Amino acid sequence: MIVDIHPQNFQLELLDASMQKPVVIYFYAPQMPECQGMTPLIEQLVGENNPQVTLAKVDMNDPQLQPLAGQLGLRALPALVLFHQGQPDEQAMLEGPQDEQTLRTYFAAFSPKEEEELLKRGQQALAEGQADEGYADLAKAHQLAGDRHDIHLWLIQAALDLNRLDEAAQRLTQVPMAAQDDHYHTLCSRLALAQQAADSPELRALEARYQQAPDDFALAQELAVLYHQAGRQEEALTLLLTVLQRDLGFGDARKTYLDILATMGAHPAVAGFRRKLYSLLY
Repeated sequence: MIVDIHPQNFQLELLDASMQKPVVIYFYAPQMPECQGMTPLIEQLVGENNPQVTLAKVDMNDPQLQPLAGQLGLRALPALVLFHQGQPDEQAMLEGPQDEQTLRTYFAAFSPKEEEELLKRGQQALAEGQADEGYADLAKAHQLAGDRHDIHLWLIQAALDLNRLDEAAQRLTQVPMAAQDDHYHTLCSRLALAQQAADSPELRALEARYQQAPDDFALAQELAVLYHQAGRQEEALTLLLTVLQRDLGFGDARKTYLDILATMGAHPAVAGFRRKLYSLLY
């Protein structure tokens, strides 16, 4: 965000705004060649819609604003001063003309981090029902910031949206007590309901039949499909693998195996199950 400061909005756009997020005050004089070179670059580096920082431009030709520079002890223009929580940060002050690299380094601290962008994209994708895309973005964000429990919880939500119950259950056990907020408890409730649905009477009956006829490949394939529908993908793949190890060309077992892998996206178990199939094929 970029705003022009004048006496009427000084309190709101500078002091009050700095209580919400950092504000970088840019002191300049339009007629100065040094400012003419720096101003467009600074505006480009901040951008109109930067959620991390506000650039507050102070035109030193306005006599009512000149005392502000004096109060901050500025000795040269152009100048940049960081305001946060209503106070200037003397360690984040630049005076006089600056080269492009110095300015890029200065404003890099206010650039959105990649994991933040991925988190927002992932949340948006989940809200729009695009669980696969949301999971992919959130998984990348989690790789970049493994200590961010909020990202981890959203990744668990994506796993639940994709019916990956085993993964969701495992990830929930990794959430420390301090991070077990309302979102965490909501996810626990969702998982419990999904697990209850995944252990249906139909599935239990089919499991019992398969235990009595473990050599019935058609029954094994049917049970694997039910496991997949219940979010128990790894159990489904393991069962199909036992069929393929004994009869690589049986029915739709190989196609079903590959279809399940395709639905699992970036699931950490995918690579291992894919290697096991390739070892049988080649």
